[in-house]
Amino acid sequence: MSGGDRLPKAIATTYYNAGVTGNQLTGLIGATSATRLRLLKADLEDDPLDLAAPDDIDIYEEAVTTVDTGAGNDC
Repeated sequence: MSGGDRLPKAIATTYYNAGVTGNQLTGLIGATSATRLRLLKADLEDDPLDLAAPDDIDIYEEAVTTVDTGAGNDC
């Protein structure tokens, strides 16, 4: 809902604030957009992932090889 039309933005805001039901939402903006907003709302309501900080582990376990891309050359 990032376009310039204010009505879809207002409808999305109202939906997120529980002022519009899912069925009303589908009727107002169509099934595809309603599904996207339902998925986004569900994602926003979920608790953030509690991920541990990454370990400093070399996933390649080998010597690093660099490649000369020739970026500095005039081709």
